[in-house]
Amino acid sequence: MTQSRFVRCFAFPIFAFFVLLPSVSQAQLPNGWKAHDKTRPAPPEVDPGEDNTTRSIPSDAIVLFDGSNLDAWRSASGKPIKWKIVNGALESVKGGGILRTKAEFGDCQIHVEWTSPSKPSGKGQGRGNSGVFLMGKFEVQVLDSFKNPTYADGSAGSIYGQHPPLVNVSRGPGEWQAYDIIFKTPRFDESGKLTSPAVVTVMHNGVVIQHATEPFGPTNWILHNEYKSDEVKGPLAFQDHGNPVRYRNVWIRNLKPRPAPTTPYPQGKTISEEQMAKVVGKYGREKVTLEDGKLYLHAHRSKLEMIALENGEFALKKAAGTLKFDLDESGKSTGIDLQLDCGKRTKKGKAE
Repeated sequence: MTQSRFVRCFAFPIFAFFVLLPSVSQAQLPNGWKAHDKTRPAPPEVDPGEDNTTRSIPSDAIVLFDGSNLDAWRSASGKPIKWKIVNGALESVKGGGILRTKAEFGDCQIHVEWTSPSKPSGKGQGRGNSGVFLMGKFEVQVLDSFKNPTYADGSAGSIYGQHPPLVNVSRGPGEWQAYDIIFKTPRFDESGKLTSPAVVTVMHNGVVIQHATEPFGPTNWILHNEYKSDEVKGPLAFQDHGNPVRYRNVWIRNLKPRPAPTTPYPQGKTISEEQMAKVVGKYGREKVTLEDGKLYLHAHRSKLEMIALENGEFALKKAAGTLKFDLDESGKSTGIDLQLDCGKRTKKGKAE
């Protein structure tokens, strides 16, 4: 982005689709810096090592651009796409506007390869400028940052206007580079109050440059927008900033939450300490102890709390495992059938 962005917001109305002008914050950022402060230290330069740009595509990935067509994309304005395909790469065309996916995404993993023009022109924000927009609202800056000073929060890999990259691992003009991005959408409670901001992790050319970074709100030039409770999904988008930046090998993976338990774990029943004491003992290499009114199984250097079920049966409170005690007429244990590791291991023994 450049400082002409304020003018462009009016020159290109479609930009308002992504940058919501109302309800923006003050220029002072919550971390104490001002947006685009030229005195802010530039990220140190780091050689990313051997080119490892291109990655194989995971089997569950959604391919958004493979060099053949733009079927997954549309212009933000709804008009015909002006961006063009050149030698299998997607190239920004001046005046082409924002290019966005037809589909919208929430939590996701994104792979994008990009290159700035091989013959650089301009300087600072005017050189190889574009952007990858997450959810259409949070920009990971694309810029030719190879030997090209600019304000830190506008360099390649920055969360634009907010968080500079940890390091500058930019390759030279015309060289292909890669962003691997992990994105978590903002969360809101039932009343629409923000409970956790968006979280962005970025690897640039295989090097971590944003580590679980939390944007202060949707990105913008100088000011950042406030979170809104309808921001739970959005498109992946590329910015036209007047420079012929190219993209290739674009894919995305939806990140689904881990499955919740299908059945509630047993809560157990209350038994007296006298009953608990009758199963205490050593069973081969394992033992059961009674401590502060609770039973524990000691196995493989682990101390596992037990809960009572029925008829001499117990379960482990926080791990998969069952214990079945052989009880005599007085209720005292004479042996145990122990299953740990989801039934992969069975241990039988007698109390000692």
